[in-house]
Amino acid sequence: NVNAADDAVHSNNAITISGGALTLATGDDAIHADAAITIDDGTIDITESVEGIESILITINGGAIHIVASDDGINVAGDVAGTYHLYLHGGRIVIDAGGDGIDANGSITMTDGVVLVHGPTNQGNGAIDYDGTFNVSGGLLVAAGSAGMAQAPSATSTQNSVLIRFNGAQAAGALVHIQNSAGEDVLTFAPAKGYQSLVFSSAELVLGSAYTVYLGGSSTGTVSDGLYSGGSYTPGMVYANFTVNSSVTVVGGGGPPGP
Repeated sequence: NVNAADDAVHSNNAITISGGALTLATGDDAIHADAAITIDDGTIDITESVEGIESILITINGGAIHIVASDDGINVAGDVAGTYHLYLHGGRIVIDAGGDGIDANGSITMTDGVVLVHGPTNQGNGAIDYDGTFNVSGGLLVAAGSAGMAQAPSATSTQNSVLIRFNGAQAAGALVHIQNSAGEDVLTFAPAKGYQSLVFSSAELVLGSAYTVYLGGSSTGTVSDGLYSGGSYTPGMVYANFTVNSSVTVVGGGGPPGP
C-alpha cells in the first residue's frame, strides 16, 4: 500500500508483477519502468496518479487492474531506445483517465482479456491513441470517451470492431446498448463519464450481420465497472443500425477511425 509524491513503483530497468495486491496513490506514475513492465497476475488498484502504468514495452498477461489517472491510464512511452509496444494477452483492465485511456507511441496487440476505458472528456485526447497499429484478435474492448481524437483498432485486425460517434455528448451513466438482429444483447455499458464516442471489439461482432445501437433505457443485469451481464434491457432511443461490413465499421459522422 503506497502513497507517494513521485512514482509509487519505479525501476530503471524492468518490472515484473506475478501476484499479490497493490494499492497505489501517487503524484506521478503509479508503475514506471524504463525498459519494460510485465504483469502476469495480481490485483492492482491505482487510486490516484498522473499516468497509471508507463514504459516503452508493456505486457499484460493477467490480473485485475483498476487505474485512475489524471493524464494517460496506460502510456507506452519513455526515453530509452527500443520498440514501443503494448501487448494485451489477458486479465481485466479498467481505466478512468483524464488524458488518453491508452496512449501508445508505437503499436498495440490485443489477443485476450477485458479492457474497459472510461474517459476522457477532453476533445484533445482519446480513449485510445496509438501511432502504429492496433491489431485485435481476441478479447473484449469497450472504450468510451470524447470524439475529437477517437481511434478504432486497425483494419488488419482479425476480430471485428465498431467505432460509434454520437451526435452530441451523452451523460455519464447513460447506457449504450448494442443488440443483434435476433434481439440478443451484445453490449450494455454505462460509461462513468460523459462520452461522445464508443469503440467496441468483440467476437460477437460477426461479418455480414446487422446490429442496432440504443441510447438510454435500463437493464436488470449485474453491473461491474460499467459493464452489464445477464438480465434484460428495456430499450431507450434507437440511435443507429449498422451492418459489420469489414474489420472496422464506423457509425456516425467524423473522420477516419485511425491508422
